[in-house]
Amino acid sequence: MDINEARQYLDQIRSGEADDEVSRSVKEHLERCADLREEAAFVEKLAVESPKLKMTAPAGIEEEVMIRITDKYDVIDTDFGTAHVAFTPRGISAVKLDVDEDGAFESYYADRLGRPTVRGSLPESYADAVRRAIKGEKNTQPPVTLEGLTEFEKTVLEHLARIPTGEVRPYAWLAREVGRPKAIRAVGTVMARNPVPFLMPCHRLVPSTGGVGNYYYGPEMKWTLLEREGIPREDLANWKQRGVRFIGSRTTGIYCYPTCRDARRVQPQHRLEFSCTEEAVDGGYRPCKHCRPLSV
Repeated sequence: MDINEARQYLDQIRSGEADDEVSRSVKEHLERCADLREEAAFVEKLAVESPKLKMTAPAGIEEEVMIRITDKYDVIDTDFGTAHVAFTPRGISAVKLDVDEDGAFESYYADRLGRPTVRGSLPESYADAVRRAIKGEKNTQPPVTLEGLTEFEKTVLEHLARIPTGEVRPYAWLAREVGRPKAIRAVGTVMARNPVPFLMPCHRLVPSTGGVGNYYYGPEMKWTLLEREGIPREDLANWKQRGVRFIGSRTTGIYCYPTCRDARRVQPQHRLEFSCTEEAVDGGYRPCKHCRPLSV
């Protein structure tokens, strides 16, 4: 052992952590090397003086540090009752309604996202965004983080978020959009386990056969959310009953999903209804570039 190596063990010698062989070798160096003895004395002095430098962090610093490194959640009031909203430095990570039991949200969060969360103060802009989404109001999308989800789940939810307010798409449409056209059931599972409903709008996904289908909080809430966004319940029910899946325009020669913004602008005298894409295509109509209906 040379002097440079011996220096590395001085603090371990001082604290008694070094093993016997290292201790014996360093002590031999200390007996014959004045420089090493001087350095050992400095290490000893530093160990004695350093605790005196300890001070209490300024008010608010500890909380700020914890906010930056720990997932937090808060409870807010909404039109649908209380909502637990979790967030990280990157954005909102979970929204869950009607959590009644103590510790239930923390357990859900740990199981779903693999991380603990503790009570904190939700930024007002996040609380406002959740309330506005539940009210069906057009809203600047707040930052949302999907950390802890699988790549497939992230991809599905990112594409889901592109469905405009006041429009719906079939599950099969979303499966196609993410490049997995046969994964309709898997897409449905992602919707059922969506940790950030309302902001990642799983209520805008419906069955290809019409109607609204299932929803984690029940179909009645799904109907309400869509109505708040400007989709009349009567229209969705009527289209399903009559088998209307697409709307065509005689003036533009395109066909759309009935809730597409382009379909809504078609005047009654120029409006056609189709029950399937084959019917629209056979009539010479092209798919809308905005809603991108499923092809034949």
